[in-house]
Amino acid sequence: MFASALCLLVAGCQSYPTATPRSYLEADHQENYRRAFGTVPPTDVEVLNSVVVDYAWRPGVVTTDDWEFELLAPRSWVEEQSTALHLRQVEADRFIERRKAHPIRAWYAPEPIEVYQLYFSHVTSIPYVHMLVEREPRLDSRHRIFISKH
Repeated sequence: MFASALCLLVAGCQSYPTATPRSYLEADHQENYRRAFGTVPPTDVEVLNSVVVDYAWRPGVVTTDDWEFELLAPRSWVEEQSTALHLRQVEADRFIERRKAHPIRAWYAPEPIEVYQLYFSHVTSIPYVHMLVEREPRLDSRHRIFISKH
């Protein structure tokens, strides 16, 4: 009986966080950028696509927004965000490759992984923030960038 109750309790605890209500915010790219980065986008950064996953508050569940962005930005933005988010460049990373294969939205990093310079968070054992920067800049010297936290 005790084992059955314990099993039921554990199963309930595992499903509780995954059942946390969430909403997907996609209509206002400027507001999504402000929500994720704490400021409006600089004038030389264009937000092409964004999605923020907003989780409802629930007792015992600690979570923050998850997000994905597609941007056009200069190399200086990449350097600033790398520092601010504690990202470092890596040559290959299986975790990022797996994350790229399962984006929240289909527009996220559609090219083969080799097209991008890869960055990931190095301050935690789980790199939940990563950035993919197209190696070749556009005609206006900005790079197409995909950055996500989830």
